[in-house]
Amino acid sequence: MDKTSNDAPTEEVASLHKRLAVLERAEYLNKLKLEDVYSLALLNPLLGDLPFIPFTGASLRPFCLAHIVNDIVINGRKHIIEFGSGISTMVIGRLLKMNKLDSTLLSIEHDQAWVEVLNNLLAREDLHHCVKVACVPLATSDLVLGANIWYDTAILEGNLSSAVFDMVIVDGPPAWETGKGKARYPALPFMYDKLSERCSVYLDDADRAGEREILALWQQKFPLRFTLTGSTLAFACRGESFYTEPLVYSRPA
Repeated sequence: MDKTSNDAPTEEVASLHKRLAVLERAEYLNKLKLEDVYSLALLNPLLGDLPFIPFTGASLRPFCLAHIVNDIVINGRKHIIEFGSGISTMVIGRLLKMNKLDSTLLSIEHDQAWVEVLNNLLAREDLHHCVKVACVPLATSDLVLGANIWYDTAILEGNLSSAVFDMVIVDGPPAWETGKGKARYPALPFMYDKLSERCSVYLDDADRAGEREILALWQQKFPLRFTLTGSTLAFACRGESFYTEPLVYSRPA
């Protein structure tokens, strides 16, 4: 029996599978790029003709930002907290100031050097009246899963006081390294009792395995149901909320 000829069809099938995977990945990335280009146009009033702010691969995607600022305006979110600071901090601050909204943002960040960068940017645009960036180091906690660390809950409690929040944005701490995939899990267990009856919760990077596991665990533990939008952002709303997704061409039947 000619082993070479018998193996040929198998090798061809394997090659086709690889090529198909490459094409599917390219299609997925092109979809994200189109969503982000469109969303940048929507966000232009908060970006154009204003000082440049850092926009990196670690930032929230423009699509995700557009979804969140839509929610703030349309659903009148007043008390916002985000875990992980960055361009979202600046964009939300600009929105609150530009639209003269009676809302505040508390941004939690573990990196002191990054906090200083953001505070300088906030001061330059006079946004400190509506945005506070708090440096909260990472530490062990009863809320973490496995060997992960999260924001020091004692210091965090001191920054929260007795506030009740109607929007939570979870984009930190960093969770891309091996073994840290579920680092963001404590956010909802920590915040759930501090949520208003009418609120929204966002989890970024929801296309990653760790965040998908977090969503499954959250939905088992809490009466919230998350929806994936833009392939990378998961959100849940409690109470009546208007629709805020920035870009939808079609929905499955």
